[in-house]
Amino acid sequence: MDISKDLFSPSYIRKILEKHSLSLTNRFGQNFLVNQNIARRILEYADLNKKDSVLEIGPGLGTLTFFIADLTQTVFAIEIDRGLARYLKDRAEECGLKNIFILGGDFLKIDPVAVYNFSAPEKVISNFPFNIALKAILRILEEYASVRWITGTVQQEIAERIVAKPGQKNYSYVSVYLQFLSNIRVMDKHISPKNFIPPPEVESSIIKVERVKNELPVEKSVFKRIVKASFRNRRKSLVNNLLALDSRMRKEELEDLIRTHARDVRVRAEKLSVHEFVRLVRELQKLFGR
Repeated sequence: MDISKDLFSPSYIRKILEKHSLSLTNRFGQNFLVNQNIARRILEYADLNKKDSVLEIGPGLGTLTFFIADLTQTVFAIEIDRGLARYLKDRAEECGLKNIFILGGDFLKIDPVAVYNFSAPEKVISNFPFNIALKAILRILEEYASVRWITGTVQQEIAERIVAKPGQKNYSYVSVYLQFLSNIRVMDKHISPKNFIPPPEVESSIIKVERVKNELPVEKSVFKRIVKASFRNRRKSLVNNLLALDSRMRKEELEDLIRTHARDVRVRAEKLSVHEFVRLVRELQKLFGR
């Protein structure tokens, strides 16, 4: 199927919305992609093939949906806007596309079983709604074990945050945790707001997230809990943040541990790399297990 220019025309989008009595709302974070070159790049980065089962979050009017379906075995699209979900379902039936499944609902609340009842998705593609992008990516990596790749657009600030390195101001718990679970690349950094309708207030980026293939070196939930606690108060030292995590910890013992793995007992969490956090969590697990 060739990409129709109509799908990327703001006037066409407005016409469809009006014809079907649909409207866009800020609370859903709806910004429709209107640049077909960017759409093509997203699909190219996703490296789709006919054996793929794809989960799409926030398909909108189906700008990407129908072309994903043409390139893959199955696409399961979750759309929070019930009116748009009905439109997409009707359009898929009109086009005779039997490998598109549309579910109306909030991705953050839908039980993954509802998706797995149809198929186990290996890839996720999304023009992520700005208001849920980070939470959606985290949920995919935590609850959709079959997903190996995530490709899509997020606001530039989110992209910079999830690939941030130690010492950078936007390096945070989320940076560490996502880099622990996956390998992340920013494929296109600066995507102008004019490529969307309505235009957002900030630039976007295309990211590609690959789940770590090997077994995780420490238990995921423990790592998350400790790293989150480490960043709880960025003005406090790592020692002081971690002391509040478990009453069994003794300050002297924790200082010795930090000195061994981070050299400076006054170090703050934002100075530690993901690998240093892994080593630290391993040792802390020993303390918790006393």
